[in-house]
Amino acid sequence: MKEEITLLTREQAENLDVLKTKGKIAGLTDFYQVQNGLDDAGKGIYWTKTPNSGNSYCVFYVTSGGLSSNGAYDTGIGVRPVIPLSQIYKSEEELNKILESNRDIVEYGEYPKTVVDCDLDETLERLYQRGNLKETNKSYTSMLKEEKEKYQEYFYQNNKYIRVKEANISMDDCEFANGRKAIKGETYWLKVEPIEWLIDKNAKIAIAKNVLTAMPFSYEHDNDYEKSVVKVFLEDYFIKEIKPSINMERIDNLVDLMFVTYVPKEKKAKQKVR
Repeated sequence: MKEEITLLTREQAENLDVLKTKGKIAGLTDFYQVQNGLDDAGKGIYWTKTPNSGNSYCVFYVTSGGLSSNGAYDTGIGVRPVIPLSQIYKSEEELNKILESNRDIVEYGEYPKTVVDCDLDETLERLYQRGNLKETNKSYTSMLKEEKEKYQEYFYQNNKYIRVKEANISMDDCEFANGRKAIKGETYWLKVEPIEWLIDKNAKIAIAKNVLTAMPFSYEHDNDYEKSVVKVFLEDYFIKEIKPSINMERIDNLVDLMFVTYVPKEKKAKQKVR
């Protein structure tokens, strides 16, 4: 059975309590930008699951100017996932605690987020070219194009990173979070970080704080969410790939322990009783 994960509806984007408080405009991540995501005055734009009934090609999406609609095949619009709180808090006791608390943000899962600074970028690229970076047990799937692309995750000094070759930057003169200029076609290393989710306690759902990646709603002109590529991405890839990978440093330590030679203490010779 697939885990419940989806997009906001148009109605939810306009009426959910948490979005009335925090605003329906979402922040963007560097990974969203290198996946062709549009920078809307420093914010991301994201699909809803609601089709435009007046146009069979178009789907509603959220921008800084409010709700608009565009062709389902647009690659510059992003994904802001929604999951039930029960997916994060498995027991009723845990769920009730969060509902009764003052918390409105929770961390759950991890995903590529931030472009690293130039010095670390050079270090990671050098190690990568020499084959000296450790791979973890997972990769991240991009469905920006019909030919899916996988980004292998690497482990370095207790952190995880991916390498994006020939970045799809949609706009000129935009910058990443650390001030680095975003240049189309460049190779960038991005850090994998925890995903922050906004909690809507009345609806009992969690909404990604940021737009996480960009992709078309559909590769064709179809605006039916049930047939969309976004639905496939969320249910078949994203929900599985956000589960943290095995900590490679811990594996190394366990392997070291497994191969430590155990040398038993010498037994004392029994004295013969005369």
